[in-house]
Amino acid sequence: MSQPSDSSTATVRADQWLWAARFFKTRSLAKQAIEGGKIEVNSARCKPAK
Repeated sequence: MSQPSDSSTATVRADQWLWAARFFKTRSLAKQAIEGGKIEVNSARCKPAK
């Protein structure tokens, strides 16, 4: 049997998280904001899939 995964190591796309957390109405809008440099993770610009 495999060990249950630790939720602290789980990864999710930035655009999906922003959409799921309801910061943006659509994933497309979240992706545009990320690509436009409006979203930073740890003081650095990120990519939609990171």
